[in-house]
Amino acid sequence: MRQYIRPSRSTMIASMIVSAFALAALAACGDKAADNASLNTDSTLVRDLAMATDSAQPTLQDVPVPPPPAPAAEAPVPVPVSVPRPAAPKPRPVPSAPTPSAPTPSMPSPTPAPTPAPVAVTGVVASGTSFRFAANNKVCSNTVTAGEKFTASLEESVTATNGVVIPEGATGMFEVVDATTAKNANDQTSLTVKLVSVTYGGRTYPLEATVQSAATERVRSTSKGTDAKKVAGGAIIGAIAGQILGKSTKGTVIGAAAGAAAATAAAAATANFDTCMNAGAGINVTLDAPVTVRPAATP
Repeated sequence: MRQYIRPSRSTMIASMIVSAFALAALAACGDKAADNASLNTDSTLVRDLAMATDSAQPTLQDVPVPPPPAPAAEAPVPVPVSVPRPAAPKPRPVPSAPTPSAPTPSMPSPTPAPTPAPVAVTGVVASGTSFRFAANNKVCSNTVTAGEKFTASLEESVTATNGVVIPEGATGMFEVVDATTAKNANDQTSLTVKLVSVTYGGRTYPLEATVQSAATERVRSTSKGTDAKKVAGGAIIGAIAGQILGKSTKGTVIGAAAGAAAATAAAAATANFDTCMNAGAGINVTLDAPVTVRPAATP
């Protein structure tokens, strides 16, 4: 590789002079009649100038080419890393002014269907079923009147259909139908009652039933004091009669004894008698019509 050397200022001036002479020479070429001596002189001058110029111009010489600079180490190419951009916040909707609209008629909300109540288990006690009660207190024909009520307890449980049971101890309500007191030994005394209802488990069930039997007894209702007066009066009457008839003590005694016996008989004959049902007395009842009942545990 050759290196170019820029000519100096003097070299440039010489070149300019040469160029001027060359122009002059060209101008003189048109005149053939000019003196050849002058032309030769000019040619010699031009040659000398050219030689001077050639000697002044620098020559190209082989110059060792400096080694190229070592290539710079390539910088590592940065690998682009994608950084997730945060999501832009969503614009909040600007509430717009409500547009007035015509009022719509309000529809009634549907009424929910009522929940059906659970069906209670029931049982039926058939007609002709027997009930056995025990009176809770003493009842006499001279202490009650028709229409009055008294209670008795069920002594044995009664089974209905569907496994329903009227439990032992259920309360039977009885009503007095008739209460008659005898005025003497020959009169009839009576106490007639009927079963009205049975209650258990907080419920009362009306019944239609007939009392088949009841443990009652006939008792005298007159007090002993009244009877004693009747006997004493009879004895006095007998004594008076004995004296009138017998005229002696013995007759008086016999007459008194006879009077007393007659008075006793009279007292018995004129006494009041009642029919009484003692506490705990049994009452047997038969159902005349079926009745529907519930278990004792059902409220």
